[in-house]
Amino acid sequence: MGVVLALGGGGVRGVAHLGLLKVLREEGIPVAGIAGSSAGSLAAAIYALDLPLEPSFVLHTLYDPELERLQKSGKLRQMVRVMEFLRKPTLAEGRYYQEGLFRLFGTKQIEDSPLPLVIQAADFNTGELVALRSGPLAEAIRASSAIPSIFPPVRWNGRVLVDGDVAEKVPVTAALSLGLGPVVAFDVSNPYIWSEPKTALEAALQAGEASRRRLVELALGQADLVVRLNPPHPIDTFDASQAGALFELGQERAREALSEIRRLIQPPRERNAPAPHWWSRLFKLTQKAS
Repeated sequence: MGVVLALGGGGVRGVAHLGLLKVLREEGIPVAGIAGSSAGSLAAAIYALDLPLEPSFVLHTLYDPELERLQKSGKLRQMVRVMEFLRKPTLAEGRYYQEGLFRLFGTKQIEDSPLPLVIQAADFNTGELVALRSGPLAEAIRASSAIPSIFPPVRWNGRVLVDGDVAEKVPVTAALSLGLGPVVAFDVSNPYIWSEPKTALEAALQAGEASRRRLVELALGQADLVVRLNPPHPIDTFDASQAGALFELGQERAREALSEIRRLIQPPRERNAPAPHWWSRLFKLTQKAS
């Protein structure tokens, strides 16, 4: 028996998934299936198709100058972004990302994956979770990563699909639907730092954030094990300069969780057996000595 992985979204923080997956592969942890949402969908497909779990390889292949432009800071840049936000349907066309995905996966279909794979997106009209199990892999990942206001939505079989995080930030439901084993969820969310809102807009944004965090916890509550990235400070969605540190932190979190993951894949009798009491162990030792 193996574990089923549920890899959540988080932009560049998704690089941490590669670190987690590298440790699982090196440690020989069997993976029975994998579900990914947004950045997690990319990591899930890379693992399922046995591509290199290396940040430099992935970031080079998917380099997007539009996202680099959005990452730039400064008051003038922020002002331009606000103006673009008000006059354009999306801040990026997504063409470079689409081309990068095609370089990675070509014409492969989801069902071509040797490992059961689910790519999670969301229906833009209803907010419904959409679990993609067949169809063009690159296009499915593009739909799963189509952050509203950043990337344009993707049309798929009569539906309009956007970022899977809209429905469920960590795709535990999609992972459970595979029915192949215990679910290990990896949440790469930023740490939440509360501050007193100073404006009505800040209050509205904080209320929305509280709702999103509550939904995340409800989803994670269905998993058999939750591994959290817990970065030491918030990391911007498109800050690629943090990729190396995120990769290392992903490996660190995986190693911290290894004993719990191994426990999940033990036979049920061994997993649930109570640890023998100290006096019971001592009695057995004295019996052997005599």
